[in-house]
Amino acid sequence: MKLSPGATGFNPLPGDRADLKAFTAVCHHATRTIDATVTGVTPAGVTPSFHTIHITHAQHHIVVLRHTALPIVAFARPRAGGDITITFVNHPDLAASIIKLTDAQVLAVDQLRTPLSQIDLSALDPSEHDQISNWKPNTLGELLFNFWD
Repeated sequence: MKLSPGATGFNPLPGDRADLKAFTAVCHHATRTIDATVTGVTPAGVTPSFHTIHITHAQHHIVVLRHTALPIVAFARPRAGGDITITFVNHPDLAASIIKLTDAQVLAVDQLRTPLSQIDLSALDPSEHDQISNWKPNTLGELLFNFWD
């Protein structure tokens, strides 16, 4: 996989910022198709590098992570308090619904666990390489969905 500029959340190309309102609407529609409900939205801010859409589905809670600069989505367990550990999960039904409604790529847990050594980072700019050197992510998921400042 070759990552595009902005993958770290730093220095995205102009016009690459995710439209949170539009993506929230996608999530509302997608959750209705699987009998789930959007229960909250947390915008990215300066950190993390992703927006969070909270969803309740069949007595379970899941969060949809939408990268701020790239059209990439992942699912995770809700985090407790200030915890910055992300536990990625798969949700095939929700993924299928989101894919039908948007051009965003939904990454599965196996993809997110790909070692960074197997990812093509050549398109990233020098400041992103500096961030990678500083924060030392081990996997694709750690690089894309981070709390770096």
